[in-house]
Amino acid sequence: MDALNLESEIMIAPGSRRLAAAARVLALAAATFGVCALAVVAVFIFRRDALPFYVLSEQTYGRFWPHLPAMAAHILGASAALFLGPLQFWEGLRRARPALHRAVGYGYLTGVALGAASAFYMSFHLDLTRTVGFAVGLFCLAVCWTGTAGLSWWAIRGRNVALHRQLMAQNYALTLSFVVTRWLFDAPIAFIQDMGPMRYITMGWVGWVMPFALTGFYMQLRSSRRGGRV
Repeated sequence: MDALNLESEIMIAPGSRRLAAAARVLALAAATFGVCALAVVAVFIFRRDALPFYVLSEQTYGRFWPHLPAMAAHILGASAALFLGPLQFWEGLRRARPALHRAVGYGYLTGVALGAASAFYMSFHLDLTRTVGFAVGLFCLAVCWTGTAGLSWWAIRGRNVALHRQLMAQNYALTLSFVVTRWLFDAPIAFIQDMGPMRYITMGWVGWVMPFALTGFYMQLRSSRRGGRV
């Protein structure tokens, strides 16, 4: 009986390994496709909605012109964080060039600091945010953006790599809120387009709360499956 069970396990094991390998390949392919799609959307939205503001003129900034320093700092800082962020998650760079990884990290955090500081400023000026609901959402975003950045720096200073990685992932999800919010505004989804004036406020909240929460859930799930490793 034991011999039969052993033979069955030997016959099943290769098939199970093949299925597991196929699942890993599919997961990797899906993740790669998702990252590439997100990158394309991010570059498109950056080029359309942020790049024009690199021309410092009243014609370009319109109603934002009286707040030029804050707006320029926000665009410059958030842009730096948007494009430096992916380098922080490049495992090969971290292992091969740790000094460069740290330098990129400091550059990223500087960008976040600029973007968040100007977001705090904008949240107190209704001529920029237009509504109290959007202003409160922007303020809360700035709090979470600053908080996760500061805590991630504190974690790596204490050599808590797992916590550092989780916080950095959630922080970058907040950085991407610029992309997510504008994508939601443009998405041909009926119930979003039918919201009317509330669309501006709702998407201003959903655009950062949703990716922040989903990233936190994913990182916790990944950590539990890996026995505490992120």
